Amino acid sequence: MTSSSTHPTLIERVRTSRELGSSPDYVLHGGGNTSAKGTVKNLLGEDIEVMWVKGSGWDLGSIEAPGLPALDLQQLRKLREVKSMTDEEMVREVRRCMLDPKGPSPSVETLLHAFLPHTFIDHSHADAILALSNRENGVELCQKIFGSRVAYLHYVMPGFPLSKAVADLVDANPDVDGVLLHHHGLFTFADSADESLNIHRELVSLAEQQYADDKQAVLAATAKPRLKASEVLPSIRNCYGNEPHFVFELRDPAWILALLDQDDAQQLLISPPLTPDHAIRTKSLPCWIDGEPSVSIDAYAIAYHDYFQRGCKARGSRTELDNLPRLLLIPGLGLVGVGTSAKAAGIAADIAEHTLLTKAAAKNLGLYKGLDDLNLFDMEYWSLEQAKLGSGKPAELAGQVAVITGGAGAIGEGIAEVLLNAGASVALLDYDLDAAVNTAARLGPQVLAVKADVTDADSLDAALEQVCRQFGGIDIVVPNAGVAHSASILDHELSDWQRINDVNQTGVFLTLRACGRILKAQATGGAVVLISSKNVLAPGADFSAYSASKAGAHQLAKVAALEWASDDICVNMVCPDAVFRAGDNASGLWNEIGPDRAKSRGLSSDELEEFYRDRCLLKTEVSATAVGEAVLFFAARRTPTTGGVINVDGGVAAAFPR
Repeated sequence: MTSSSTHPTLIERVRTSRELGSSPDYVLHGGGNTSAKGTVKNLLGEDIEVMWVKGSGWDLGSIEAPGLPALDLQQLRKLREVKSMTDEEMVREVRRCMLDPKGPSPSVETLLHAFLPHTFIDHSHADAILALSNRENGVELCQKIFGSRVAYLHYVMPGFPLSKAVADLVDANPDVDGVLLHHHGLFTFADSADESLNIHRELVSLAEQQYADDKQAVLAATAKPRLKASEVLPSIRNCYGNEPHFVFELRDPAWILALLDQDDAQQLLISPPLTPDHAIRTKSLPCWIDGEPSVSIDAYAIAYHDYFQRGCKARGSRTELDNLPRLLLIPGLGLVGVGTSAKAAGIAADIAEHTLLTKAAAKNLGLYKGLDDLNLFDMEYWSLEQAKLGSGKPAELAGQVAVITGGAGAIGEGIAEVLLNAGASVALLDYDLDAAVNTAARLGPQVLAVKADVTDADSLDAALEQVCRQFGGIDIVVPNAGVAHSASILDHELSDWQRINDVNQTGVFLTLRACGRILKAQATGGAVVLISSKNVLAPGADFSAYSASKAGAHQLAKVAALEWASDDICVNMVCPDAVFRAGDNASGLWNEIGPDRAKSRGLSSDELEEFYRDRCLLKTEVSATAVGEAVLFFAARRTPTTGGVINVDGGVAAAFPR
């Protein structure tokens, strides 16, 4: 089969798919789908009718040609003759029609696209369409606005029956521009990509106009927060336990705070999602928290179990998912998305933010009416949707949040990279915010860069408030911030001595105190891994302030291990020798003190790294990644250890523990 990636029809389909997917008001996090039909030649030179359709795992906003796998259109259309088909049979038959079996799984709505005659088809879950259709008077409202431009269909769950129902509806109404599926979304179609997209935009715009002024009024409302994330979310995280861990993401724009303060907010917002697809990410209802969080979450869990039991009674036995809410509505604090990763929490929060705005802005159009429990149960426990979310073994630190002070530096970056690869979300705290932002950009989107001065308690508290807003709490603390100065005791200035001790020792004390308070409030255990130093066990001449301050911090960690064991918080230490860089991130500490350390050893600066490599027994460079792996060993609690020490120095005999 010749490549179709340069086919003019596919090129147009990619372009307009991106345009449709670029607006979160139309498409959120993999929602919606598009298709196009055309002709390609096989290896024998024969023309074959194909359909390109969005593949699972691709986002319309950034889709490329490989994200629209090609299928044999003739074979797909023959499936319309089948009387019935299970979801699993449908997936198997659709994959059988793929021209490239290694391509992404085609959309579960592939047959719907195939059974329609049009060249280009666009589908979205546009907020404005759902704002109109999800009403007690939704049918009449939509017919009044769109008239005969679209055909209307009451909710049918995606799959073979929906595909046939839409095809039959369009056959009976061949002149319509689209199909409106109540509680689901909008399909439009045409013979050109731009025409289908423009029709889609026009219909959505007509819907938006019905409540545009009310939407602006909601967005213009203001209220101020009354609660702090660091004082609320860690204790709520305790209600979720730690098997698995969950990450939170707070959204608190002024309009959300104002909305949650309205008298009818709970009645309006504790209602089914705009479309049942959202239930996969958010569950069927949010949890309202106004008072003791554990009471609200326990009540939610009981109600969820009852919902599950009702679903099983009607649909047959299923395996119950966890009964914990994925959306929290907290007056005075805001909206909180919850997930087993920062990405999942952000997706839940994105969906909820759009849902809250749509419900509030369109409430004057009529009483909101979502789908009933049984339809939501069918979607939440649909085997095809569960498969899309993946069922593989979670990463070792999935759902855990790590805070690294001195996070912008070489060791900080090395540790962060290892913890990220193990599934953690990471906050880099650093005095140099620009450097932290640059480091975070290299590491990826699940990394938060925060300005923090570890010598200032207020600065640390403000930084941890940001961490709790972004992630909900803390599971792993890595005190790593450090500075150094090279001078003999007799030549050491008091100001330099105090500066080194302020950062290396007092900074660790303040970090332990601030993070420890959150860990204890969270009450789910945790891990503290101090980045100590080889110099604690084997100090060097002309390095008194660094060696002594690191030894003091080392001792603080031992005391914390004694005090926090009853809270299931393990405190351990990693003692690296010289780490000069992490990739292109050169160590600021060694850039500063390297020349003096070389001079004290009678070396040139160019000889320093070789000296450290050759003095250890293994004759090896100590990398930032190696330090990170040692941190991971303790952070993942692979052994029941607290007060332990790992040397990462290539084997410095003088630093052997005694």
